[in-house]
Amino acid sequence: MKKATAYLFSLIFSVILVFMLIAGSAVLLVDINVSEKKLNDLSLKEGLESKIYTEIEKYYSDKYNTTGIPADVYMSAIDKSYIISCEKAYIKAAFDSLKNRSKMKVSLPKNKKLEENIDSFFNDFADKNDYKKDDKFELKLRTSKDEAYSSIGSFCDVYKFSAMNNHGVLSKLSKVYSYRLIMIVAALSAVIVIILLLVFINRRKKITTMYWCGISSLIAGIIGGCPSVYLIATKFYDSFSIKQPAVFTAFTSAMYRYTEAFMAVHIAFVVIGITMIVIYGVIHDKKTYPGTKPTEI
Repeated sequence: MKKATAYLFSLIFSVILVFMLIAGSAVLLVDINVSEKKLNDLSLKEGLESKIYTEIEKYYSDKYNTTGIPADVYMSAIDKSYIISCEKAYIKAAFDSLKNRSKMKVSLPKNKKLEENIDSFFNDFADKNDYKKDDKFELKLRTSKDEAYSSIGSFCDVYKFSAMNNHGVLSKLSKVYSYRLIMIVAALSAVIVIILLLVFINRRKKITTMYWCGISSLIAGIIGGCPSVYLIATKFYDSFSIKQPAVFTAFTSAMYRYTEAFMAVHIAFVVIGITMIVIYGVIHDKKTYPGTKPTEI
């Protein structure tokens, strides 16, 4: 193959390789970092249960003026371990929805003490005020329990999976999520095929393949790494306007974690690229000037 033609095809495939390296690393990192276990671990690491407890306590304290139900009726039955179990329930339901490509169905763990507290409050109220415990009373009692689970759950859904489900976002993501392994294999396969094509194109001077792969790795690392460094250095995600502290911490910590992983991979691409180019330069010079040290050229 003529030099000009080989150069042109090498350039084209090296450009394609740049984007395949970026896309492949992005999909692979999503599969590694966005999982049920990873989100659960991140929630525990950030201590979200403490923030959620504070938010729930404030919610029921403020609500006392309208319902007349003291916050302690709810808060004495809620501890951090229960909040963690509710967080896990939402995360599990979300990933079950993604895997099964179905509507999200959350099953919150039952809180016997909470239900007993509500029963006790309503019964005491009825006894003191001679309120008839009829069907209307029972309906109000059941409704209060359901609302308690719903309210507590909404605070524990720190990644707002329910909102995503209601707006049809999860159903759309499930179509992509189910093909993530195929996309990873396809991207990695494409990288291997492109490298083999570069080897074939430069078969008369195989060492040139190292140069093109090094250039692709270096450029991919710069394109992917520079924005990541900027996002982390400027603390970009801290500018998100999210009122709930637990939700804010959940989203920003998840985004920082993914960005840091993405940055690390692309810094590695830069190092690999520079190393390959240097090796190519040394070997190429030795072949061009046999018996002469590169420093003597």
